[in-house]
Amino acid sequence: MDTSSQTVFQEPIRSRLKLASQGRLPVYDAQTIVSLTDFGLTMDEIYRFVVPRRTLARRMEKSEPLTVAENDSAFRIVRVVQLAERVFGNRDKAHRWLRKPSRALEGVVPLDLLESESGAYIVEQSLHQLDHGIAA
Repeated sequence: MDTSSQTVFQEPIRSRLKLASQGRLPVYDAQTIVSLTDFGLTMDEIYRFVVPRRTLARRMEKSEPLTVAENDSAFRIVRVVQLAERVFGNRDKAHRWLRKPSRALEGVVPLDLLESESGAYIVEQSLHQLDHGIAA
């Protein structure tokens, strides 16, 4: 596994400009996507949010890179997971919060919103409210 891509995943994002200037995450092949399990994601969640099972298997077989959209999806998940872990100060608490219905989100499970950038924005706003002591 390429360790440089793991380093990028583990490095907090300092600004949206940095993200935009990178254009594409340094996930050079599909096998590297498995490093997302280091962030507490299950393979089923990776298949759901980043790349379908059969597509990932095909890419791994052919050593193909992920698409820009798949890289963006991976990055979105990592960004939100890192924020949740920072806000809660505890990985297990953060992952529980991401997976249970939220009153602030009208009973929606935060993780379910991460399929889109707009959904991720809503989850991030809720996390920022919690971080600032605003009931979310």
